Amino acid sequence: MAIRQTRTAVQALRQMCVHSLLLHCLTALNCVTAQAAPQVLVIATNEAPPYISENPQNSFLTDLLGHVAKEMGVTFEFRFMPWPRCELAVDNLQVWATMPYVPTPERNSKFLFSHSLFAKQTLLFYYNPNGANFPKTFQRLSELKPYRMGGVRSYFYETLFAQAGLSLDLANTEELSFLKLHAGRVDMVPAVDNTGWDIIRKNFPVQEQAYFHTLETPLAVGNNYLMTSPRYPEAQALMERFNDALAEVRREGIYKDVAQQHGLIVQD
Repeated sequence: MAIRQTRTAVQALRQMCVHSLLLHCLTALNCVTAQAAPQVLVIATNEAPPYISENPQNSFLTDLLGHVAKEMGVTFEFRFMPWPRCELAVDNLQVWATMPYVPTPERNSKFLFSHSLFAKQTLLFYYNPNGANFPKTFQRLSELKPYRMGGVRSYFYETLFAQAGLSLDLANTEELSFLKLHAGRVDMVPAVDNTGWDIIRKNFPVQEQAYFHTLETPLAVGNNYLMTSPRYPEAQALMERFNDALAEVRREGIYKDVAQQHGLIVQD
């Protein structure tokens, strides 16, 4: 009887050891798997070639951020949606960030901004096939009241135009904005210089491209940034890692190389 009980106890002990060993192995395997799978950070964005596009050949930023992600040890997932939804998705914590965005007083009170992604100037484009008299420069936006202004909804200049009392006819995308300009529905549209000329080259015949011009006075000169919510988990730490990785990509000369591949002349 005692021998049978001893055997039973030994078998139970063996089962416990096997179970413990399996549990230990599974735990170790989970740890290795977790370490092997990089964190996925979702970025909301929209078409603004040559800076950002679903077409990799026209997307400087997705190309650049592939290198940034490698430095950070993460994976970026890009989701394309209308610009107003991009900002809303960040505010609702549905995504980690959006780009490229310009700070405004309202956004500064709600969001965090990265170091500069790229410097740019926003120009006012006009289409003039009939030789109409357009101004070359302006001192104040209010001087442009005689002209119907186009543009894209939710862009930084919407508030500027409204405060200056300008007539607005906004579109959902940059391409639609330029189509309105070409059709004569608006007189001027703002766009980042490289983006505007890229849209013109891709959407209008060569003989009509010559009729597009810009005012000499830029609407704005500044930088565009990645924007995230301070309420996102580990928001500050992630932004610091992003900025450090971006700085490293610049130091290594990768930033300038990627920009040149996309036909951009940028500050490195």
